[in-house]
Amino acid sequence: MSGNINEVSAGPEGSPQPQQPHDADAQPPAPAVPQQAAQPYRAQSPYVRQPVVPGQPNPYGRPVPGYYPQPAAPSGKATAALVCGILAILFSASLLPGIILGIVAIVLASKAVKESGKNGKTTGGKVCGIVGIVFSVLAFLMYLMIGFGAIMYAASNADSISSSYLDTPRSSAPMTSEGDQKAEPAVQAELDKLKNKDTAVVQALAEKLDKGFKDSSNYSLTELGVDPASFAQWMLADFTYQLDGVYTYDDGTGSAYADVTMRDPYALATAFMEEAQAFVDSPEASTLDEAAMKVKLGELYQAAMNKSTAMTDNYVSFDLVQKDGAWAVDQDSWASEVDYLFGIY
Repeated sequence: MSGNINEVSAGPEGSPQPQQPHDADAQPPAPAVPQQAAQPYRAQSPYVRQPVVPGQPNPYGRPVPGYYPQPAAPSGKATAALVCGILAILFSASLLPGIILGIVAIVLASKAVKESGKNGKTTGGKVCGIVGIVFSVLAFLMYLMIGFGAIMYAASNADSISSSYLDTPRSSAPMTSEGDQKAEPAVQAELDKLKNKDTAVVQALAEKLDKGFKDSSNYSLTELGVDPASFAQWMLADFTYQLDGVYTYDDGTGSAYADVTMRDPYALATAFMEEAQAFVDSPEASTLDEAAMKVKLGELYQAAMNKSTAMTDNYVSFDLVQKDGAWAVDQDSWASEVDYLFGIY
C-alpha cells in the first residue's frame, strides 16, 4: 500500500525488509566513486622525482645541458714524483739512492693519480722511477762483474808480480827492470794531463760527462743549464796522484798503478739531493712545467757544485803497451779507468 510509512517491502527472497523513515531535511547520499583497478605489476615509488634545473648537476645520472664537471685540482705529488724519478735516473750509479728515489717516485705518482687523475707529470714520474730502479740494478750487476773479473785477473797474474812488491807497502815497491823505468814517464805524462787540466783532456771529459747524463737520464748537462766544461773543471780541481808501481812484461804488455785524490762525486750527489728535496717540499714545485723544472734542477746542481768541496781517495790501474820499442798507456784501458773515476757509465 503506497503512502503508508510503516509499510513493509519484501526482500529479494521474499522476506520483509523494514523501511527507513523518510526525513525531508536529510541530504541524499553522495554518489559512489568508482575505484581504479589495482595494478599488481607496477611498484609504487615512495619517492617524489625532483625537477632537473639546467646548469645544475642531474641527480638521476644523466648530464644536463649547461653543466660541466670541474677538473680535479692539480696535486703537488705529481711534481714530486717527476723530480724523484729524474733523480733516481741521475743517481742510479750510486745504487741505493737510485732505488729509493725510484720507489718514492712510483708511490707518489700512484697517489697523485688517485687524487687528481693521470697527467704528464704522473706518467713521467712513474716511468722515470722504474727506469731509475732498472739502471740501479744493472749498475749493481756490472759492479759484481767488474769485481769478479778483477779477482780472476789477479789470480791468473799472481806469478807475474814480484814477491818484493807483495811483501812491502805498495808505495815503496821498487822498480824491478829497465823496462819499468822506461814506461814510467809515459804513465806520468797521462796522469799529468788530468792534474794540469790539459785543454784537450778537459774538453773530452766534458763531452763524456754531458753524454753520460744524457744516456742515463734523458737530460744532458747542457739541457739542465750546466756548462759541461765548467763541471769537468770542477771535477779536476785539486786533482793529485802518486805512482804506486809500473810493471812491464816480456810479451810487450805492462800495468801501472796509482793513488788518486780528487773531488768526491758522492758528496756532490748528497748536496744536490738535499737541495732538490727542499725544493720538492716547497709550494713552488707544483707550479712549474717540465721546461721550468729542468732549469730549476740545473740551478740546484750548480749550487751543489759551489757547496761541495769534499775530497776522496781512489786507486787506479791501467794497461801499458810497447810500440816500436817505446812504452805507452793503452788508451782503451785508460778511458775505462777515467770513466770509473768520474762516475761515467
